[in-house]
Amino acid sequence: MKFTVDRITEGIAVLEKEDESHVEVPVSELPEGVREGNILCFVDGVYRVDVEAESDARRRIVSKQRSVFKKK
Repeated sequence: MKFTVDRITEGIAVLEKEDESHVEVPVSELPEGVREGNILCFVDGVYRVDVEAESDARRRIVSKQRSVFKKK
């Protein structure tokens, strides 16, 4: 299952699930250095930053920005 870190407040991270629902998780259960916008996967009871998914998301965002701001 994949999650996006929506926000972190007072030691609690709000994670958005793929179905757009949210769960609250103590930051202590997440990888060290986790920050808003990280994409996490939850495998075998452990959250891990999904570097590949983040890279794919960045590429999609850059592509969309280029198409929106394309000079005429």
